[in-house]
Amino acid sequence: MSRTIAILCAAAIGFGAFASNMAHGEDAPAKPAAGTKVEVAMTFRSTDLLGMPVRNRAGKDLGTINDLVVEMNSGDIRYAAISFGGIAGFGDKLFAVPWKSMAFKFGEQDRYFIFDVTSEQLEKSPGFDQNNWPDVADPTWGASIDKHYGVTRSAPRSDRPAEKPTVEKAKAPIVYDAVFRVSTINGMKVKNEAGEDTGHVEELVFDVKSGKAKYAALSFGGFAGFGNKLFAIPMTAFTLKHGSDETFLVLDISPERLKEAPGFDKDHWPDTANPNWATEIDKFYPARTAERPATRK
Repeated sequence: MSRTIAILCAAAIGFGAFASNMAHGEDAPAKPAAGTKVEVAMTFRSTDLLGMPVRNRAGKDLGTINDLVVEMNSGDIRYAAISFGGIAGFGDKLFAVPWKSMAFKFGEQDRYFIFDVTSEQLEKSPGFDQNNWPDVADPTWGASIDKHYGVTRSAPRSDRPAEKPTVEKAKAPIVYDAVFRVSTINGMKVKNEAGEDTGHVEELVFDVKSGKAKYAALSFGGFAGFGNKLFAIPMTAFTLKHGSDETFLVLDISPERLKEAPGFDKDHWPDTANPNWATEIDKFYPARTAERPATRK
């Protein structure tokens, strides 16, 4: 009898120690992670985004992305121009919607944007004819859209020049536009520092989470031997230049240096969502810290 009591006491003591250890996180068995780990793509080509469906939260098709408006200094996607073909009466009209007002959805079978709006709300929204675009760089136009959708934008960074710089009191102030439609940026001419044509922008690559243009895929048709090859280059490597008769991008790179750059066949794009791809590009093109020219935002 006494032996049985001793065994029970020892068991009780052992269980008590185990419970104490569990309470203090000591030697507790590891719990398996609940569910499956999920990873999502963040970077998309402009051709992937343009034409992408827009739906409300109920899953009803409203329309498609017609174009994107990008602020070149920061790379921010300011607005998505949406064609609401899924709502009667808005066939020929576009609506600039702040990027912040939409959500990007990874569905079971497709990808699309969510923008919850009714036809009644849309009738009161600022729109325009798709064949008669407004000046997207006009601050007044942008401010009216932001106000309508209740969007507040952060103040310009202190290391950026003023929006409307005065050159000299005796001279008129000069203001530079840096807000462009993606359809305008795609195809934009690229020159070197000497002003020689070197190629053009084939298309942009965006990070949908941050809402920024990260890379421009360039076609260097001006350099022999690069006819069918594209090169993704960070947006920070460019200078947007307003010349006397045209606007273009400046990238100072020699053909010799370009031969060492990471490129790819224009008909066989790499997986832009692969972080190793982006790391290789960023390593090849060091970040530029010089100030950019003043802009009209």
